[in-house]
Amino acid sequence: MSKDRDGTQNKSDDIELVLLKSVGSGQELNMIKSLLDENDIPYIIKDHGVGGYMRIITGSSLYGTDVLVEKSTFERAKALLDEFIWNE
Repeated sequence: MSKDRDGTQNKSDDIELVLLKSVGSGQELNMIKSLLDENDIPYIIKDHGVGGYMRIITGSSLYGTDVLVEKSTFERAKALLDEFIWNE
């Protein structure tokens, strides 16, 4: 966050993240990450509970994972996922 001349916080630099999809498997997460990477859509992965520690140790999480994207890219990212056939 930057400051205006008068010292107040300027929130124009803030990024608003929205939930694109919650996933339960490492395979599905890897497919989503690949789709977003191929289309130059930045994302953040957020594990539930102690899932982040599990991902470091075992390479996957049993607690589920959220894929977050910036609000301005959400519609494009959602359209990409909607075109893909998921086996849920």
